[in-house]
Amino acid sequence: MRYAVWFVRLIYAAWMIPAGLNHFIRLYPQPTGNEPLSIGVFTALLDSGLFTFVKATELVAGIAVLLGIRLPLFLVMVLPVSFTVWYWDTELQGWWTASAIYGWSVLTCNVLLLLAYWDSYRPMFVRHATPRWPWGQKEVQP
Repeated sequence: MRYAVWFVRLIYAAWMIPAGLNHFIRLYPQPTGNEPLSIGVFTALLDSGLFTFVKATELVAGIAVLLGIRLPLFLVMVLPVSFTVWYWDTELQGWWTASAIYGWSVLTCNVLLLLAYWDSYRPMFVRHATPRWPWGQKEVQP
């Protein structure tokens, strides 16, 4: 199982690092979309400045996934980006396009890695959590 997780991590990082880096250092032409809705979403992200934030998130999370640094945290952090890539590639570009394959691959890798690190997230799903200050053991009074 360890090798399967490593394989998925490498595939995921191999997509995220160049995709994020391409915004800052041109490696290949940035796809802008083929359909009116996908072009509109891309243009809105670019004009609002959110595209730079998305690409920085991809780059930082890709490096974290590759190196295994705070991996559970970065997998949750990049999940909205993966979902947006999937939505843009499938719904906006077209379900039966080559772009959809990339969208499904990105989201699938993210979800599989989240499942592989599920034990890291288990404490977040307890029925009744007791709040505590991070610097001490004393409980916070509700």
